[in-house]
Amino acid sequence: MVFAVSIFCHDELLYRFYPRVYGFNRVLALMNKKLILVSILIIFVAGCATGPSQDPVGMESGPGKDGALLSADVEQLLASAARSSQPRATELTIRAAAVALSNNNKEQAESILDTVYTEDPKLVREYLFLKARIAVADGEPALALRILEDKRILATVLTDSDQVQLGRIRAVAYHKGRSYLASAKERIFFHDLLDPEDQAENHELIFDALMELPVSTLANQAESAITSDLRGWLSLTAMTKQYQNDPLQQLVALNRWKKLWSRHPAAERLPASLRLLSQVVTEEPKIIALLLPLQGDLGPFGRAIRDGFLASHYAFNKDAEIRVYDTAPEEITSVLARAKREGAEIAIGPLDRANVAILAAQPRLPIPVLALNRTLDGSAHADLYQFGLAPEDEVEQVAEQVYTEGKRNALVLYSVGDWGTRNFDSFAARFTALGGNIIEARQYGDQRDYSDLIKGMLNVDESELRATELRRITGQKFEFIPRRRQDVDFVFMLANPEQARQLKPTIAFYYAEDIPVYATSHVYEPGESRIAAIDLNGIRFCDIPWKLSEAGGVQAQVQNIWPAAKFGLAPFYALGVDAYRLYPRLQQLKDIPGAKLFGTTGILHLREDNVITRTLMWAHFRDGQVSPVPMILDSIGG
Repeated sequence: MVFAVSIFCHDELLYRFYPRVYGFNRVLALMNKKLILVSILIIFVAGCATGPSQDPVGMESGPGKDGALLSADVEQLLASAARSSQPRATELTIRAAAVALSNNNKEQAESILDTVYTEDPKLVREYLFLKARIAVADGEPALALRILEDKRILATVLTDSDQVQLGRIRAVAYHKGRSYLASAKERIFFHDLLDPEDQAENHELIFDALMELPVSTLANQAESAITSDLRGWLSLTAMTKQYQNDPLQQLVALNRWKKLWSRHPAAERLPASLRLLSQVVTEEPKIIALLLPLQGDLGPFGRAIRDGFLASHYAFNKDAEIRVYDTAPEEITSVLARAKREGAEIAIGPLDRANVAILAAQPRLPIPVLALNRTLDGSAHADLYQFGLAPEDEVEQVAEQVYTEGKRNALVLYSVGDWGTRNFDSFAARFTALGGNIIEARQYGDQRDYSDLIKGMLNVDESELRATELRRITGQKFEFIPRRRQDVDFVFMLANPEQARQLKPTIAFYYAEDIPVYATSHVYEPGESRIAAIDLNGIRFCDIPWKLSEAGGVQAQVQNIWPAAKFGLAPFYALGVDAYRLYPRLQQLKDIPGAKLFGTTGILHLREDNVITRTLMWAHFRDGQVSPVPMILDSIGG
């Protein structure tokens, strides 16, 4: 061990381990040599304890290849770097940073990479690749793409492995930045360089990226695409989305596409969801039971769901038979048993949360059930699929969105009562799990004036008290502008439109007009006058596509027949439409990890516990009107 210490004290080894510090400030590095020695010695001892080889990950596994990296150990790599000469030391240090990133320790990866300085062309390229990956992980896809434009990446000829690595990082960055077409193009470009197993995964990712685009965009881009590979992918995804609500029509269109594009890579290996399409059509239920409350307090919501479901059924003129059962006057288990006796193969409903909990507690269910609500305690059942307008989907999406935008410090306002508390708890759990910090959370009631609440939350009252005390001490009168707290990145507001019209202007009045304000769909009521919505200007919120997108197809038909589908009951009509789209594809969503359905209540995903979650659209208030956040598209071309 004495021998090890004498080696680590050598200036050359110090330079290898801390090249940037030593190069920029030799004197400072020498002054801190003892501190560095202790740190390196600790790493070395840890490495000796596990008996590392000279090359823990192997020379053939270059930086950035996650499969090899996950089996390596950061400390071992750093210890090996400390014992190695250049350029090997730098190579191992970069690998250590890559391992840290692969282990989801972005901060450690950044810290390690900050010690690297090299002019070796290959290592510079690996360094830049890793910097770009860290930028993507940090929610900065635009920065990642700028890093990858560095001319030093092309300083030497790129190997096939380099081209794949570069293309993958660019594809992920484009996807994170919502440039879905660019992401797919990148993957098409390097597809032929992949092994067969990797090609199968890459096919799914190409398809997944293009499916994020609207049908009209896919069709227009297909006409303008230069390469046949891209044109074929675009036409395939356009067809898939166009007929996603009718599996039989989709299967007919798919067979037609396969004849036209028989030599296309996707024809040789279809995306997984399309490979299961024939099974979906064959196994589609022929008798469906709708279990909904048609009377009582829940009656208006149940009838809206029924009408949305039946409108979809008649629009596609299917042979299936729909039987409606009123759950209001009868126990839910009895209704379900009766539906089974009368030939139902699947049940849609119930809507009431208590009834969903009753079904989740049953030892077995006579037929599969697509419930239109969720249990509060998270209880599940193998034959019970839970789908609904759960506000948890929205608050968790707000948490994920603000964190992705780099916002870490939150002030939260939520209403008194069970609804406000439950949704605040969901937001807090998700946001803090991501790494966010809730600086302060305050409840509000039905008071007409929120001044004291907002002043206290923004610490404006403390600023005023300090000014008052200063006037008292000095005996002088002076002009004073209160200051708000400066440690806030955003405000999250759980409120309805009436409450938000009071809260948002009060926040702006107390010197916080520059702080972004986020909310859920509850802040937006379609049909409100522009004047009434002026006070909501600047609020960003997520909501269902039914309320934020231009109506067409079944939605337009429903809204023409039932005007309520444009206003307060809109989410429930949309829920009925999506329940109709979902029930034939439940097994498809279950069998394919990551599969999704683009619905009117959001992009629908099925979790392992049979809960269907929704990814919603984003919009903001501007000049008293709601404007959806535009999707970032790419330039036309192939």
